[in-house]
Amino acid sequence: MPHDGGTEPSSAFGTTVLVDQSFPADFRWVRRWVQNTVDALEATGTSADDLSSVEIVLAEAMNNVVEHAYPDGRDGKIRLVAKRRNDALMVEIRDRGRPMPQGRAPLGNHPMAEFHQDDPMPEGGFGWYLIREIVRDLVYDRQDDENMLLFRIKLTGS
Repeated sequence: MPHDGGTEPSSAFGTTVLVDQSFPADFRWVRRWVQNTVDALEATGTSADDLSSVEIVLAEAMNNVVEHAYPDGRDGKIRLVAKRRNDALMVEIRDRGRPMPQGRAPLGNHPMAEFHQDDPMPEGGFGWYLIREIVRDLVYDRQDDENMLLFRIKLTGS
């Protein structure tokens, strides 16, 4: 459930729930909830560099859900849960769209790995490369027709 704006809910383990929201699988809604998450994290004193990293990862991961799990504008929902725990942001993204190919998150490709000056910029894979460069402990699973992507982003400081 979204938080009502009062005191942040916390557990005895120092975890603060920043976002727990389901929303339509649509690029506009993704943008809104990426920004809401960044704003909530900024309010905790998170550094600008960390905020940028979080924004990149959330945008890449959830835009992939819209584009690939719910192709051709198929209706669906995304659930985003983001919790701050000490020096990390714990993220859970769930959807009931199509599963990831081969049942696992892609490795991603660095766009310059096989780049030649006259080649067009390659399409595909760079987003997952960025995600994997930034996050730790990335886990993808599919249970009961639901995709679940879990990861941790280390926060370097305020």
